[in-house]
Amino acid sequence: MKAKFLLAVLGGMMLVGCATLQQADTDWIAIGPEFPPTKAKEIQLVSGRQDITRPYGNLGMLRVKNLKPDRDSMLMGIDKARKIAASKGADAIQVNQYNSAEDDAADPRITLIVYAIKYVDHLTPEDEKAIEEFEVLGMLNESNQ
Repeated sequence: MKAKFLLAVLGGMMLVGCATLQQADTDWIAIGPEFPPTKAKEIQLVSGRQDITRPYGNLGMLRVKNLKPDRDSMLMGIDKARKIAASKGADAIQVNQYNSAEDDAADPRITLIVYAIKYVDHLTPEDEKAIEEFEVLGMLNESNQ
């Protein structure tokens, strides 16, 4: 009984450790306001500005770091990027990548560089309020310096 309990506790600690590591391998740099969350599965994936056909704003940049250079890891990274961008209210993500193999790394890794995009041609009143609050906070920060 004690062995099963100890095994369960150790397994739980490993899961928490993995979750922490995964969280540490992402960072978000806000450029614009956050909006009410959207659904990750509805986030459009674009490869460049030329693929964006609607008026938009950039909410921020996300880096998903330390991915193995294989298909499954890359897909998991894009899935993670979609979820984070959706939590910020994005409608689409533009995905680029940096491959450390280009710099002759011994253990090559991929960093996804993702821009979270919000389309601005059909904003809700809540979206407009988020933009207004972001602008006001920006003015306040500038006046305090």
